[in-house]
Amino acid sequence: MDNTNTTTVVVVVIVAVLVVAALVAWALVARKKRLDAAREHATGLREKAKAGESYVSNAEDRARELQAKAREAQQAADHAHQQAEEATRIAREHRDRVTDGYLEADGVDPDAGRRQR
Repeated sequence: MDNTNTTTVVVVVIVAVLVVAALVAWALVARKKRLDAAREHATGLREKAKAGESYVSNAEDRARELQAKAREAQQAADHAHQQAEEATRIAREHRDRVTDGYLEADGVDPDAGRRQR
């Protein structure tokens, strides 16, 4: 090999090394940008989730309060239903006695048969 060929080969090798180094540097910079963008996006998502935490906590507290009120209302409704059932039973007993009184009066009254005709 003569000196010109050697110089050309050296220049080609140096240019190739520089091109490879530039490509590697570009790839590293692009990777860093991608990772930084992903980190920023994750940070934004975390901040958004953190902001929603207060709302969720308040909503859960409100739900617990409403559930407690609903249980109390259900107990009150159950008690009122029992009272209504008892009042109905008592009213039926009185109605039966009143009806029995009418029947007894009709049985004793000699004119009771004529009124129905």
